[in-house]
Amino acid sequence: MKKFSWLSYWSLILSIFSMPFLFALMYGIIRIHPYFGYFLVSLSIILSLIFGFIAISKNTERNSLATLAIIISIGSGAFFIFALLMSQMSGPTG
Repeated sequence: MKKFSWLSYWSLILSIFSMPFLFALMYGIIRIHPYFGYFLVSLSIILSLIFGFIAISKNTERNSLATLAIIISIGSGAFFIFALLMSQMSGPTG
């Protein structure tokens, strides 16, 4: 019988956790060094993807939560990379 395991739940939690943490970091609600915060956000996205792909590859695991977590992680990762690239657009001029 297929069921959800801790891999699916952790994948979903980590994929949802990354974006509110990034916004809290950008607006100064969480006061830690930005590089450490970016590392934590990228680590949560990467771990979510790893857990999601492991959960999908298991035969005894239902795939709906893991698939949703992978979709959210890919979207969060794209937004995170876009935000980092746009923050570098206004560099020094001269």
